[in-house]
Amino acid sequence: MIILVSCLLLLLVAAVAPRSDLRRLSEVRLRHTWLVWVALVAQVLVISVLPGDHQTLSAGAHLASYAVAGVFAFANRGLPGALVVAAGGALNFAAIAANGGTMPATAEALHRSGWQPAPGHFANSAVVPHARLSWLGDVFATPSWLPIHSVFSVGDILVVLGVAVFLQRCTRQSEEIAALVPQG
Repeated sequence: MIILVSCLLLLLVAAVAPRSDLRRLSEVRLRHTWLVWVALVAQVLVISVLPGDHQTLSAGAHLASYAVAGVFAFANRGLPGALVVAAGGALNFAAIAANGGTMPATAEALHRSGWQPAPGHFANSAVVPHARLSWLGDVFATPSWLPIHSVFSVGDILVVLGVAVFLQRCTRQSEEIAALVPQG
């Protein structure tokens, strides 16, 4: 959720930035956008809709959503920021895969953010005993007084930075976009 909110804020910044024109985004041709929707729907279903009774199924769907997003990133690898987004997603995938489908979080970050998983639902981010790759987990927190408070990871930061690069480049340099869009 924090990634989506951050990206929306970046879009607002791009809308008011000098020499920026959001209409230029219409010139960008993303490939296989349906994959993003599949990944997002899977995440929402696993995290917020389906009951947490089926831990193995939920963990597998959580991992699969990252794999689907990875295919989208690969298909669009020639776009500005795409490799940074892919690197962030890969770091998140590694941490989640190493911990059985759950992103490891620190108790301190969860406490500082005030975030708690919905009772009876799959915890996509949680304190994992003897976590592997814990430094790639949700170790940062937004303050609990923010309307949207959560925990986030190094991978999440890279995803948002990649989106920032994409927006900055694609809303300002329309003549370069044609050269950056993958052909095929």
